[in-house]
Amino acid sequence: MKLKNKLHRMKHHLGDNKPVQSEKEDKETVPVDHYHNKEIPFAKVWEDLSAESRFLEDQYMIKREVVYPFKHAHGKYKLQELFDVWEKWKNETAFHPLHPNERSPEDLLFFDTETTGLNSGAGNMIFLLGGAQFTKEHVQVSQFFLPGPEAEVALYHHFLTDTASTQNLVTYNGKAFDWPQLKTRHTFVRNEVPKLPAFGHFDLLHAARRLFKHRLSSCKLSVVEKEILQFERIDDTPGYLAPMLYFDFLNEKHPNYIKGVLTHNEWDVLSLITLYIDLSKRVLSNRSCGRETYEIGRWYVQCKEWNKARWCFVKALETTIERREWQEECMFALGFVNKKLNQEKEAVECFLKVLENNSSNSADAAIEIAKFYEHREKNPEKALHFVHKAVKINGNVTPQLNKRMKRLQNKKEIGK
Repeated sequence: MKLKNKLHRMKHHLGDNKPVQSEKEDKETVPVDHYHNKEIPFAKVWEDLSAESRFLEDQYMIKREVVYPFKHAHGKYKLQELFDVWEKWKNETAFHPLHPNERSPEDLLFFDTETTGLNSGAGNMIFLLGGAQFTKEHVQVSQFFLPGPEAEVALYHHFLTDTASTQNLVTYNGKAFDWPQLKTRHTFVRNEVPKLPAFGHFDLLHAARRLFKHRLSSCKLSVVEKEILQFERIDDTPGYLAPMLYFDFLNEKHPNYIKGVLTHNEWDVLSLITLYIDLSKRVLSNRSCGRETYEIGRWYVQCKEWNKARWCFVKALETTIERREWQEECMFALGFVNKKLNQEKEAVECFLKVLENNSSNSADAAIEIAKFYEHREKNPEKALHFVHKAVKINGNVTPQLNKRMKRLQNKKEIGK
């Protein structure tokens, strides 16, 4: 970018009393269109990849656009099924992290980046910003590619300008990696490009871990795609090769070096759409899926949606398979939620079942029962009985248990 033009664009940051150039110089600023005739290496190859150059003064970046019809199937889901789950979310009054609230499908940007490394340091550069967005007619995948380190201003200018209407990002580990990395790179060019908007954020990695960690060997997106979404990548360019291929591109400038990375990123953002569909359907389902329903209930506990959590725990316990450890945990969780809903007798029934089955939560269940008899039934003798059970289960007397025993013993003596 020419220094004179750069200083002119930064004029408003320097103050009115320090003009960068005279009016005459201002009129001599080279128009943006002047650069559109600049020769782009392998422009025809880029065109064949549905990509074209976008200029900002003498800098250019590459923007690629691919359109998918709503009926397109990516794995077991069609893209149009997002509209179905949207209607179901409208009927859900409880708060949930995946709930779109008043947003429309067009407000979401399913977003992923490709970088020169996996660390979050300032030396790590984003060379591809990919996003899929719903329009009224189709789903559009837009990719913003950095043809060289000198073009970051053009890259972020066009990305932020073209996605200005976006309200929410949907990512996979984006809260920990993609978005912080983008913020870091934006810092270097923030005086020359639009501000970063205050995006909302759905990070589907956390959701996938909640629901699938007990059944998958890994929660990497490729594993979730294959096992959950039934989408298997064929002739995919592995993500770990992306930095090396980008450096090869920088040396040769031929788009073929980066073609596979573009496809890999394109599949990533489409998978985010179908994963959001899948996760939403599971959360909104009225049928029991055993362990999965229990995990959804735990999710609602974190949101303090006690009634929804209780429904999930009751449903999960309807599973007829041999009792497993998670079911004992679910029974304890149901007791905790009943207590929150002031259904204390029902809570005690749950805690008694946990105690009878001698699970990892038995000591805690005994303490919860002791609290009930001490504070609600005013029966310190029976409360003390359950504290002794907790001590026996633990195998030792903790300071807290010792304090509770002394208090109950005093109450017992006073009662006599």
